[in-house]
Amino acid sequence: MAKFARQAWYMIGWAQELGDGVLARTLLGVPVVVFRDGHGVPHAIHDRCPHRFAPLSTGVRKDDRIMCRYHGLTFDGSGACVENPLGGAVPGVCRVGAYPVAEQDRILWIWMGDPERADPSRIARFPWIDDPALRCVFGYTQVNAHYELLTDNLMDLTHARFLHPGFGGDLYSPRNSVEIDGDSVVSKYIVENIDNPEFPENAWSAHGRKVDLWDDIRWHAPATLSLSSGVVLTGRPRNEGCEIPSAHVITPETADRSHYFWGSALPKDSPLSNGDFTQVLSQAFDTEDKPMIEDVHRRMAGEDFWDLKPLLLRTDNAAVRVRRILHAMIEQEAAGHA
Repeated sequence: MAKFARQAWYMIGWAQELGDGVLARTLLGVPVVVFRDGHGVPHAIHDRCPHRFAPLSTGVRKDDRIMCRYHGLTFDGSGACVENPLGGAVPGVCRVGAYPVAEQDRILWIWMGDPERADPSRIARFPWIDDPALRCVFGYTQVNAHYELLTDNLMDLTHARFLHPGFGGDLYSPRNSVEIDGDSVVSKYIVENIDNPEFPENAWSAHGRKVDLWDDIRWHAPATLSLSSGVVLTGRPRNEGCEIPSAHVITPETADRSHYFWGSALPKDSPLSNGDFTQVLSQAFDTEDKPMIEDVHRRMAGEDFWDLKPLLLRTDNAAVRVRRILHAMIEQEAAGHA
């Protein structure tokens, strides 16, 4: 059985994906269906009717409930069966699992562990999503790879030199430092006195002058990452340039498949349109990162990362720290100490 940290918040999806309807998604190997009640509050229950095991997500939403399309059993947001249209009393054991859900920063979060431990204050925040000075774009990618490989990729941005020509290519040869900040790992990158690469130039023109680039990425367990990227004229303070905040949130579907949610923002006066911005990000994630990460996963052939005895470079510092913290968290849960 795949090992996941369960006493943690995971992203279900962007709130706009749910809207006023029903959203089905497998998370940590568990099929879940999400829907809103009459007050707009989201609920998540196990997506399998206990009668004949039909997916409830293919059923009919009735007010605050979901009716199974197979035999009409109806369930509320607590997972209780509240109606049996075939007659007779509803069996007391007729219920499905329910999971705490939180909605903030236009994101739906789920807690897959002990419900009484679900503390929304532990959710990483992305306040820039509702900043009126910014305009945001959002995306979703399904990746056929273990979720930790996506985290590795994000915590070591030196791959941009080889995979992402639009973000600097050979110009992207950064200095890197790593910090532990409470229960977070922060990896910081800086490149100084270079020509402005294609993407930042389109977002904020340097008009032929040299620039400094920065990328500060923060990991929150188990797989939520916030990235601050930016460009400024060489030697000038960051607040004179252009900062591009991003969310990169990964939720395991199974041990071999992951949900990768991403969102980013530009200043409203940036010359880069939302459509072109989305295309640039999709190019980086779907065309450049995803194939490589999936190739890595296939080549590992189901073996454990550490059992393969990976060669570690200095630039692996942040990713290695994240892996060790996460594995300790999972082991503590398994031992009943979390």
